[in-house]
Amino acid sequence: MALKPCKVCGTLNAEGVDTCLSCGHDPEASKRPAIFRYVAIAVAVSLTMPIVLGLFNWILWQLKPKSPQPQPSRVSWVANEIPDR
Repeated sequence: MALKPCKVCGTLNAEGVDTCLSCGHDPEASKRPAIFRYVAIAVAVSLTMPIVLGLFNWILWQLKPKSPQPQPSRVSWVANEIPDR
């Protein structure tokens, strides 16, 4: 009996078996549709993008220069007194 690779996982199986010994699928079946791969990639991207964008936003916020704060004016309540500078 010849050995043929499983089309799903690639494990060598005997020619007449109904299920693969490694993955449990039909060895003559085709691989899973590509939509599963694309859905998995979309889920991974949608879960990691908020983290990456949040980190990027935090870094930009840390690098932003601080705006100068206005100094309170020194007003004297006594008419003849000159404020110190």
